[in-house]
Amino acid sequence: MASSDSVSTCLSPPVHYVICKLGFEKKDTYDINNILSENGEVCWQAVTEHVCYLESDQSVDYIKSIRSLGPLCESVNLHFKSLTKEQFVIQYELWFRWTNYTELFLEVFDVLQYTQTTEVALGLMKLTSCLERALGDVYLLIGKDCPFLLRDLLASEQLAVVFGQAVMNVLRVFIGSPYGLNLRNVLWHGFASPQEIPAKS
Repeated sequence: MASSDSVSTCLSPPVHYVICKLGFEKKDTYDINNILSENGEVCWQAVTEHVCYLESDQSVDYIKSIRSLGPLCESVNLHFKSLTKEQFVIQYELWFRWTNYTELFLEVFDVLQYTQTTEVALGLMKLTSCLERALGDVYLLIGKDCPFLLRDLLASEQLAVVFGQAVMNVLRVFIGSPYGLNLRNVLWHGFASPQEIPAKS
């Protein structure tokens, strides 16, 4: 059996660049207090202002958005790593209840404290599955026939009505479009080799 060090990538060079390098190009730092409130609420305007749009038709410019969101994600990652489990539970547990699977988020918090990239990738797959289910439930509150594909669910008018189009665009950059990071599909379908996806992605 080949060791994880000897496995070559199954990602094309452009996809490898987008996932493994693009979000790490800018070295800006952001004050976490401008991103997350004291009680754990996401300050969405501070996040959505990093989503870039094409001038031609105002659709999401995924490359510029990933580059812009990278340092913001690094700030959030460092913040979460600075918290104890108890602090994380006190500050964020309430905000995960709508997913009906709070314990998964708490489990993944434990995984994020380490740099075992395969465990982080597994945690990300679990989180996206949970999020997809929860978003599907929200969709069904105001619509019928929930889209089968996550990318179609994230692009739906129903979720844009509930969460706002700008917030849905952030999710599309990370997990819902083949033109974005598309981390969910890259991981679920086994395109990434072990250790290939940076833990802080």
